[in-house]
Amino acid sequence: MTANNLTSNNEIEAANRAEVTAVLIRAGYRVYRPEADVSGEDLVIRMPEGELRSVQMKGRPLVHWKLYGGKRYGGNDMWMLFPDTAGTIPGRPWFFIKHDELFNWYKKRHGAAPGWVQRHKAGKAEWSEKGLGVELRKFLQPFMLRTTAASHKG
Repeated sequence: MTANNLTSNNEIEAANRAEVTAVLIRAGYRVYRPEADVSGEDLVIRMPEGELRSVQMKGRPLVHWKLYGGKRYGGNDMWMLFPDTAGTIPGRPWFFIKHDELFNWYKKRHGAAPGWVQRHKAGKAEWSEKGLGVELRKFLQPFMLRTTAASHKG
């Protein structure tokens, strides 16, 4: 089985978690895995300065206000962690950004789109994309994980 031929969501998530854990460790972060996925917290990451961050790991860019928005996690923000889906596995870029910052970027660009408005009225303000468009890729550059944590905007 090759990296691109994983057959189940569980296999894909496990492979993604292993891949990004190696990237994070090499970038100077510590990675902790909660025993249970509670309130969307897939990982807890200790920043080089010591701050702990609650993290939701995804296979692509996604925001969902009801699930991840606001300061619900003990007064902390939820952070999103996802790969560039066009990248080569392993070795593709990963992005680490506050959910609310990414949410606001999507809302500014897509808030008037019929799909966004319809989901917002249903209490599900959410958006996801299969890939990174030109504008999103440019916006995310400061949030790309690098081999030195000091070069990451977060």
